[in-house]
Amino acid sequence: MTEKEIILKRLAIIKHLYMIGLEQSKQVETVAAFSILSFHDSIEMFLKLLAEKKNVKSEKFSFLDYWTKIPTLTLKESMRNLNARRVNIKHKGILPSKTDIELSRVNTTDFFNQNVIEHFKIEFGSISLIDLVSYKKVKEHLKISQESLNSDNIENSIENAALAFDVLLYSYEENKIGNNRYSPFFFGKDLSFNSAFSMGIEDRKMSQFVDKVKDSLEAMQKAIKVMSLGIDYKRFVKFNLLTPHIIKTMEGNHIAQIYGEKKWTKENCQYCIDFVIDSSLKLQEFDFDIEEIVTLKWKLEK
Repeated sequence: MTEKEIILKRLAIIKHLYMIGLEQSKQVETVAAFSILSFHDSIEMFLKLLAEKKNVKSEKFSFLDYWTKIPTLTLKESMRNLNARRVNIKHKGILPSKTDIELSRVNTTDFFNQNVIEHFKIEFGSISLIDLVSYKKVKEHLKISQESLNSDNIENSIENAALAFDVLLYSYEENKIGNNRYSPFFFGKDLSFNSAFSMGIEDRKMSQFVDKVKDSLEAMQKAIKVMSLGIDYKRFVKFNLLTPHIIKTMEGNHIAQIYGEKKWTKENCQYCIDFVIDSSLKLQEFDFDIEEIVTLKWKLEK
């Protein structure tokens, strides 16, 4: 990995922490208060990275020392206030007001927009968290999705976001198949090919009943799986309403099927991309290979 790639990856981590703060700041007031800690931590990580880049020794720096040693940094007074709010929360137990939270969000966003381009010659908004995703196929779909969104190909963008999420669930389970030949996140067999038509049912009422049961079971399987993996189900509901239905063919390919009209705006597309990235990072926090835990008898038999 080149120095440029390392810097971009570290900037992506900083942006991820900033995005956590952004999400927290939109929650109820008691939760939103802690966004100030995330904002402060993301800025401090940026300052450490910048000091390394400029070969400035920063081991004994206080937060505001960076502005003295690196005079080209902007928004010193805004950051002084952010630091004071952080001290109030962490060391005094004083929660900020809604206005303080809003100011912290705006000031942090302005800080990154001004200083990332100034010192690293890259737009903060262009830094992609996709590079933090470790699942290869998921990353491929996400890159296509983001590139399609950037070129205003909304349909292709949303389809690839949907495919990325479906592949993510498959990728996470793939190396967790135990001796019963199922993953611990198995909640029933795939019913994609069990429609009334494929089963040759001609009676109209029976056909409708079979398809309704199939659809209900598929929805429950997906919901239980999402929640068992620790993915935010309320955010998933919005994602699921926006994205096409994904089916898996007999050959193992994932195909998007669109039902009904969707309000596919750029904002909704970006939401879907961000949701898949966030879900990927959550799963990466705790991943394991089943072979690290048990001896697989079915593999020994081959």
